[in-house]
Amino acid sequence: MTQNNGSVHASGVLLALPELAGFTSPWRSTSYAPDHPDMPIERRFPPHVTLLTPFAEGHDEAAFERLRRVAAQHAPLDLCFERVQQFGEGGAVWLVPEPADAVLALAQAVIDEFPEYPPYDGMFPDPVPHLTVTTVGDPSTLAQVRTALAEHGPLRVRVDELGVWQRSEDDVWQLVATATLSGFSS
Repeated sequence: MTQNNGSVHASGVLLALPELAGFTSPWRSTSYAPDHPDMPIERRFPPHVTLLTPFAEGHDEAAFERLRRVAAQHAPLDLCFERVQQFGEGGAVWLVPEPADAVLALAQAVIDEFPEYPPYDGMFPDPVPHLTVTTVGDPSTLAQVRTALAEHGPLRVRVDELGVWQRSEDDVWQLVATATLSGFSS
């Protein structure tokens, strides 16, 4: 997650991918977000692809119902991760979710439905869907992740719901609502 002018995003719509924790744990267990340098990202939230943050907090049933309507228009996703990238020198090392078009279409549908929540508070109006492996990378880490991915082969996971996750008082994110992917992408 990210910081903007001192405010920390406390909620988001995520594609949670706990099945990939076995692969990502060596890096996520020693990686820290700038807003919480004392707790590894692995303890704060599961491996995931963020579709929108910030998002409605608390028990905003009206927003959750809008999200459910969007999700119902999209089919479950069979995701494959076989490429590793990095956001600039020293930036986050991440896995590329494929099929990219389906992930982008879903993310854009969520973003379009909730203009009151610009992605990353407008800092990144066209966010790149990704699964963060580590928040800070170097050439060695990037090579390690590439090697591990080559050894394990493509990572595959089926996603059949969107999750609304919210930061709790202890900074661990909790699932507060879900929306089932049950339709077909338009």
